[in-house]
Amino acid sequence: MKGFVGSTLPGAFQEYTVVDARFSVKLPDRLSFETAAPLTCAGATAWRAVKTAIQGVEKGQWIGIVGSGGGLGHLAIQFAIGLGYKVLGVDARDQGLALSKKAGATLVADVRTGREELLRHITNATGGPLMAASIVLSDHVTASETACAITECHCDVIQVAQPPEKVVIDFREFIFRDIRLKGSMLASQEELQEMIQFVVDHNVQVETRLYKGLESPNPD
Repeated sequence: MKGFVGSTLPGAFQEYTVVDARFSVKLPDRLSFETAAPLTCAGATAWRAVKTAIQGVEKGQWIGIVGSGGGLGHLAIQFAIGLGYKVLGVDARDQGLALSKKAGATLVADVRTGREELLRHITNATGGPLMAASIVLSDHVTASETACAITECHCDVIQVAQPPEKVVIDFREFIFRDIRLKGSMLASQEELQEMIQFVVDHNVQVETRLYKGLESPNPD
């Protein structure tokens, strides 16, 4: 089996399937298959994004996550918190904001309030500083620019989301504020194994929905 299962290859609904051991990891006894399933995609992607974002950032500083209330976001929040950072969760949906709080975000911000109010809310809560790094998990056209806006000058924004058209960012974020944009996707086998163990050791809560039978996800 060569390629990305569920992406460049059909997904696997089998109870068992043969895969390349070089791209597989062992699950700890305390981790169920149901909990582990989303970790191989959403978990791996969120893990590498967080580990990339915190490079050179001291523990205790702020990490921003734009699109924090989704499958990747609720994991990224818990990863960053568990690694010793404060987390700002930014979302534009009531459900997403609620999930960000449930996941343990230090601070939650509603981007629908507008840029000025968003920045005011952040600086009031942090005592002045913006984010030491930010991660973009939302594919909304304004998400990347929002991430730049909440990030301190000379710091990194990690682009994970894949917008349908283009990543749109004002040139002034790069030229006048020296924001550095980095891309991130999935994780290596070693990173995946490290993340799996982290989930167990830090009791990371993975939001899942279990379907009974192939027809239940799409009854129509």
